Amino acid sequence: MSGEASTPAAEFRPASASPWILSSFTDLLLFVATPLLIVPLLLLTRQRFSDQAIFAFVSAFGATGHHLPGLLRAYGDRALFQRFRFRLTLIPALLLGISLPLLFSDLRQSMLVILGLWGFWHGMMQVYGFVRIYDAKAGWTDRQTARIDWLMCLAWFGTGLVCSQGRVYQLLDVYYQAGGPLIWPGAVEGFRNLWLIGTGLVTAGFFFHLARHCLGTLQTRRSPSVVKLMTMAISFAFWWFAMVEIDSIIIGIALFEIFHDVQYLAIVWIFNRKRVDQGAAVGGFTRFLFRRSWAMLGIYIGLVMAYGFASNLQEQLEFEPIKNLLIGLVWTSTLMHFYLDGFIWKVRERGTQASLGIGQDAKNEETRPLTEGLSHSTKWLPFLAAVAVLTTCQWWSDGVHSNDEDRQTRDLRRYQSLAQIVPQYPDAHLTLGTRLAANGDPEPALKAFRRSVALSPNHNPKGYYNLGYVLATHGKSSADTDKAIAHYRQAISQDPRYIEAHFALAAALQKQKDLVASEAHFQTVLTLNENFAAAWLGLGGLYRSTGELDKAKIHLQKSIQLLEEAGATGDTSSAAHRHLQTARAELQRVEQALEGPTPNPN
Repeated sequence: MSGEASTPAAEFRPASASPWILSSFTDLLLFVATPLLIVPLLLLTRQRFSDQAIFAFVSAFGATGHHLPGLLRAYGDRALFQRFRFRLTLIPALLLGISLPLLFSDLRQSMLVILGLWGFWHGMMQVYGFVRIYDAKAGWTDRQTARIDWLMCLAWFGTGLVCSQGRVYQLLDVYYQAGGPLIWPGAVEGFRNLWLIGTGLVTAGFFFHLARHCLGTLQTRRSPSVVKLMTMAISFAFWWFAMVEIDSIIIGIALFEIFHDVQYLAIVWIFNRKRVDQGAAVGGFTRFLFRRSWAMLGIYIGLVMAYGFASNLQEQLEFEPIKNLLIGLVWTSTLMHFYLDGFIWKVRERGTQASLGIGQDAKNEETRPLTEGLSHSTKWLPFLAAVAVLTTCQWWSDGVHSNDEDRQTRDLRRYQSLAQIVPQYPDAHLTLGTRLAANGDPEPALKAFRRSVALSPNHNPKGYYNLGYVLATHGKSSADTDKAIAHYRQAISQDPRYIEAHFALAAALQKQKDLVASEAHFQTVLTLNENFAAAWLGLGGLYRSTGELDKAKIHLQKSIQLLEEAGATGDTSSAAHRHLQTARAELQRVEQALEGPTPNPN
């Protein structure tokens, strides 16, 4: 949601009767102080569910689901659709027509870069929209105030972004995958420092402007909006906390996404309900859904959840063409959401003002598009240019690095660069360590994993697991095995459902002849995933070593069945094929032992 004031500075429209959209309690709950409720709720949820599970749920049912209210506003409001019918019919086809070729040619990284940057802009502009609403309710609609508010939102949201090691890492990772050239770490640091200086100057200008307004109240008796100032302070602080202070960037993203979604769902419900109450020219479905009824509110939230669920179906599909089609539809939905919110909520519009309780003129709505024809078309040029440039970069990079060895070297350089750009981000060192280990460099990999767990000792199960795995695989003494076991246990203590850590720990304990503990962790693996073939194989070998041959035979046969079903007979160089060969050899030994010694004919 975005807002923009266009009233000249000399013109002043009296403030509305209330500084709130609904009421002080409701506005604080849904729009202003929402983070004060979200943070403790999510931190409690984190004690029960993994960070990945929380992020996946918020992404599916919140991030994508909240696109639906904006689409309902655009396509369910007859007056709005009539006014923008050309762009509302052409743009979806354009976006889908761009998305599908990128997906089917596996050149999707360029779009992911754009989605990340546009998503940042979209979140910032929604906060700016609420800032302008509350200012308009206090009567401050001049261009100068609107511009300084916009600069404040941009400066402080940008500060949270450039100071976030995790967010910078995510954006640059996708940028590198799109074929972007390596960035000198000093350039990133220099840009960050310049941004911080700019933020300081903008903030000083904002308070100077605010002081002038406060002095002006002695003559005009108009005070700046306290609600606006609260909105800015809480939103900026929460964005900083979510991006910089929280120990997991995906939890930080989830935190702000919940705030963004709650604001959006609430304002769309309030806005459309007011449109229906005013008898505005809305469609039949909008008139049916947005009524003063708790049942309708429940249906509204249910539709949002259903839309999020439907858009997440591609995660469950294996047939690539259908999966790509669904991803393309999700991309189109996301881009349309960003695009629509750029013009359907303008605070300067009379119809928008009436539905937000700022103005009273609900009948005499604008009919002329905000921007027309060629003027509006040119606004798409940066988007199209970015897609073209990034797609070409990825195509060229993939073509130059056509074999696996070249790609491995390229990726290793990228993650070495990222570890230098964001040296305090644990996942940068974790990913670098996995690349080094895959490249056959155990010592540098161990150094990277140790750096990762040192930066995040309390929420880094993957770091501990990988550290243990390299020690167990390349260690030269029993002490290395003992350290590996300790690291596996640490990973499991942080994530009790970490299947790979349980399996690796079971294998290491089996090697140390601690068969009781080894069996328990193999069984835990099968409890978490009964189709984990390597665990059936591990138990089969364990039971053969303890003389429990019948149990060994059952487990080895199950392992062979799962591996054959998974196609392990195909690629003879794969780990699955090696497991299959081992399982068959173990089963042969077990069956020979069960048959007993061959009788001596003499």
